[in-house]
Amino acid sequence: MTQANLAAKPSDSFVPNKEWKEIIKPGEQELFEDFANRIITAQQREAAEQAGGTLARGFHAKLHAGLVAEFKVLDNLPEYARYGVFREPKVFPAVVRFSNGKPSQESDKRPEPRGIAIKLIGVPGDKLPPGKKDDVTQDFLATSHSVTSTVRDARQFMAFIEAGRKGGLLPVHLARAVGIGESLRILFALARTVLLSRVNSMATEHYSGTAPIKLGPYAVKFTVQPPEGTPRATPRPRTENFLREELADRLRAGDLMFDFVVQFYVNDKVTPIEDTSVRWEPENSPFLKVAQLRIPSCNLNNPQTRELSNKINQLSFSPWHTTEEHRPLGNVMRARKIAYQVSSELRGHGAEPTSLTSLLNNSQAEQP
Repeated sequence: MTQANLAAKPSDSFVPNKEWKEIIKPGEQELFEDFANRIITAQQREAAEQAGGTLARGFHAKLHAGLVAEFKVLDNLPEYARYGVFREPKVFPAVVRFSNGKPSQESDKRPEPRGIAIKLIGVPGDKLPPGKKDDVTQDFLATSHSVTSTVRDARQFMAFIEAGRKGGLLPVHLARAVGIGESLRILFALARTVLLSRVNSMATEHYSGTAPIKLGPYAVKFTVQPPEGTPRATPRPRTENFLREELADRLRAGDLMFDFVVQFYVNDKVTPIEDTSVRWEPENSPFLKVAQLRIPSCNLNNPQTRELSNKINQLSFSPWHTTEEHRPLGNVMRARKIAYQVSSELRGHGAEPTSLTSLLNNSQAEQP
């Protein structure tokens, strides 16, 4: 993703619009459940066969690193931003998972989305997933780029995935599903996004939440991005795992920092809730920095750090693992709710941590 323009921050007189709305179409739930049960589970089983029988995630299967972190909510935020985890200045212990986007373990040379998943620990309030009400964790998930930022909605996303699984010419299958015009728009947008989003470092990438979430009574999109002054990736051989190798070099040298910024809903035209193909431009919705993520320096090749990384990799991450004050919005998010649940239940996952100590379990890995 391109860098957020933090210079274009909200003015002192800025007041967000509360008049956003979701539009739920008939048969949506059944459609999403059918896709998750047919396609997501099939992808997981196919990837498991290639990996020798081990079930992995439906997407973002390849781990680069799992790390402990601090998520610092800033002070002096405007009143309209003080909801949920951003209600007051606070430092949450957290864990972070860096990954590739595909459901299989591919070489880092391939141009695919890269992801960051953040799990805060010590978050009060009832959580939304069934059986998770009393969890003290909350997740934020974001990607460098994705098909969901080029399609208009979950239906087009599902059509794209199914077209790619049929074999033969993807454009032909996609055109039959969504029409020639929309097919060409999606493919050209995706090609442009991939060409402009060559990821050289997980530390310098800009990760978008893609679809909106609530911030109290408001709707926002969030971005996780490196702060100004973050060194660019130095030239290096593009090996099978060069992104992990580059990340390891940075973490040996010092802490890793990211800014957590949000944009507020303006209106249905420039900041739509249901159409993820429309980018929320900073000229229409300025960025507001609300938190900072710090990943302490460590040695990724240390045995204890590897053990911790594996434990974090066993956890479940979902945009719906949150409170009502940060509930995901729009049809793409509603589809993800079902997809993540089906994927997680199929592969199994570790219990939600109640503290960093419970996760570390006497590990000697570095922590904040």
